[in-house]
Amino acid sequence: MPKPTPDLCYSAFSPEEMEVGLQVARVGMGTVDYVGDTLRLDDLTAHLFDLPAGEDLPRDALHARIHPDDWPQIEAEVDTLLDPDKDDVLDMTHRILTPSGTIRWVNARKKVRFNRSGDAPRPISGIFAVVDITARVEAEHREKILIGELGHRAKNLYSVILSVARQLQRYSSEEAFSDRLIRRLEALARNQNAIIKGGDRHFALTEIIRQQLLPFEGATKTRVGIHGPSVSVAPDAAQIIAMITHELVTNAVKHGALSVPDGAVAITVTLDAAADRFVFRWHERGGPAVHPPSSQGFGTKVLTSLAEVSLQCEVRADYAPDGLVYDLSAPLSRICAAATT
Repeated sequence: MPKPTPDLCYSAFSPEEMEVGLQVARVGMGTVDYVGDTLRLDDLTAHLFDLPAGEDLPRDALHARIHPDDWPQIEAEVDTLLDPDKDDVLDMTHRILTPSGTIRWVNARKKVRFNRSGDAPRPISGIFAVVDITARVEAEHREKILIGELGHRAKNLYSVILSVARQLQRYSSEEAFSDRLIRRLEALARNQNAIIKGGDRHFALTEIIRQQLLPFEGATKTRVGIHGPSVSVAPDAAQIIAMITHELVTNAVKHGALSVPDGAVAITVTLDAAADRFVFRWHERGGPAVHPPSSQGFGTKVLTSLAEVSLQCEVRADYAPDGLVYDLSAPLSRICAAATT
C-alpha cells in the first residue's frame, strides 16, 4: 500500500485537533475576502493587532496597524502577491503599532486564491498565519548590542584603567596604591561579567548603581548622591541599567561633572505604581560647559536604542549648559520584581 503524500497526512487531524495545534504553536489565523474587501481574524490574531475577532472588518483596518515605517515595503509585497503572474505565497516580517502605542514584531505568511476563469485572473480570497516574534527580535537586538558592547569596552578599557589609576594615585598613599588599584580592577571585571552574563536572581537597584561607580570611587565617593525608594530589579533590567549607568559615569569622569573637583551628580529614582512608571534621572551639576555630541557613537546607542528596545521605555538627554540631565521612563512592570518605599 503506497504511503500517503504529505498533503494527505493532514486528513488524519480533525478540525478541532488542528485548532488545538495552532493554539499550542501560538499561530494566529485570518481570512481575506478580496471581492468584499474584508477580512476576519481569530482570537489570537485579533489580540495581536488589537482588533475585533470573528467579524468582517475592512482590510484597511488591519493595514492601519502596520508600523508606518514598515508599510511601504509591506504594501509593495502585497501588490506583488496579488499579481496572478507572481508567487501566490507571501512571507513577511514587520512591526505592529497598536493605538495604545504597543509595538509588536510578527511574522506573517499569506496565500491567495485566484479566479482564473476568463481572460483576467483576479484574487478572490486569501488565508494568512501570524506568529508573534517580539521576544525573539528583542533578544536578537540585545545580543547584537552586547556583542558591540564587548568591542566598545575593549577599545575603551585601556583609557578606563588609566583613569582609575590616576584617580587612585591622587587619593592614595604610595603604599596603598597597588592594593586599591587591584580592588578597583576586580570590581570593574565584576561589572563587565554582570552586564554580559546576567543572573538568575533579582538585584537591588542601589547595588547595581554602586557597582558601576566603584571603579571610579575617588571621583564619585562623596560627589554622587543616590535618592529614591528601595527597588528590586529583574535580571534582564539589571543588565541594561548597569550598562547605562556605566556609560553615564564613564562620560562624566572623562568629560562631565566628575572630571572637575567641584562637579557632582544626583541620581534620582521615582516610582508610580498607579501609572506603572519607573523613572531614572541622572543630573550633573558644576562641571564644564556641556555640548551635545557631534555624532552618535556606540555609547549614545546604549543610552537610547538599547534602553528603548529592551525596556520599552522613553529616554531624553538634555545637554543643558550647566550639566547633562538624562531621564529614563519605563513601565514599572518591565523593571521591578518588587518595590518598597
